[in-house]
Amino acid sequence: MRFGLKDYDWGYVGAKLAQSDDNAQTEFFKRFIKECKTWGTNYQIEMQLLYVRDKLTIEERELLNTLTYEKEED
Repeated sequence: MRFGLKDYDWGYVGAKLAQSDDNAQTEFFKRFIKECKTWGTNYQIEMQLLYVRDKLTIEERELLNTLTYEKEED
């Protein structure tokens, strides 16, 4: 890993993030996306996210869909 992170309890990290405010959660997603963009191509990012998606339940994916919901303009 780029920053030498290993042996983290990702369940704990996820729980802490879930209990954080929207500013911290936004910073997490922005940093996650920024880091993914260092990989080279959008295709690589999309493929990795598809691998992750395939490991999530339908209910988990439906909740994450909220992040991409766009309100229709009148």
